[in-house]
Amino acid sequence: MDNTGNIDETLDVLAGILIRCVIMSVIILLFWFGAIMLAGDLAYRAHSSMVHLSRESFNTIQYAGALIFKALISIFFVLPYIAIKLVQKKRRRSNVENK
Repeated sequence: MDNTGNIDETLDVLAGILIRCVIMSVIILLFWFGAIMLAGDLAYRAHSSMVHLSRESFNTIQYAGALIFKALISIFFVLPYIAIKLVQKKRRRSNVENK
């Protein structure tokens, strides 16, 4: 019984899911950036009315949040996608050599 096709298909599906997650996460990040750039004062006023924040603290929190979000995108989506693509490349090369 040959599971090679099954494994290759599973890896393709996983890679497709991961790249879609990257794209959606980048869209969220761009929306976040756009919202802060276009409506930063409104967001600051809304948050500072609930929690006493200086403008510098608000900007620092936004910057740190975006930085952490980008790091999480890389760790959970980009790096596994690259790893899957490297495994697929190695499997293709070994399949060609075995034939």
